[in-house]
Amino acid sequence: MVDLWTEVETHQFNPALSPIMFQCIINPALHGIPTNQKIVDETVEKLKKVLEVYQAHLSENTYLAGEFVSFANISEHVHLIQ
Repeated sequence: MVDLWTEVETHQFNPALSPIMFQCIINPALHGIPTNQKIVDETVEKLKKVLEVYQAHLSENTYLAGEFVSFANISEHVHLIQ
């Protein structure tokens, strides 16, 4: 289960979050490039769908990958804090 959720993070969550981070934080702050709101709006919709999967799972389970805190939970929390 840890492998499954880290794959979800790698192939679904990160690709949905990264463009938002770049458009809203990195490009304006580091490169002086204005935010492209169209990209943000499109990727927010993708991110919402991914988060719905997490919410559905966590509404029935305490943790992502079993009955214990695992790398899958820690890894996800690190990305949400960043």
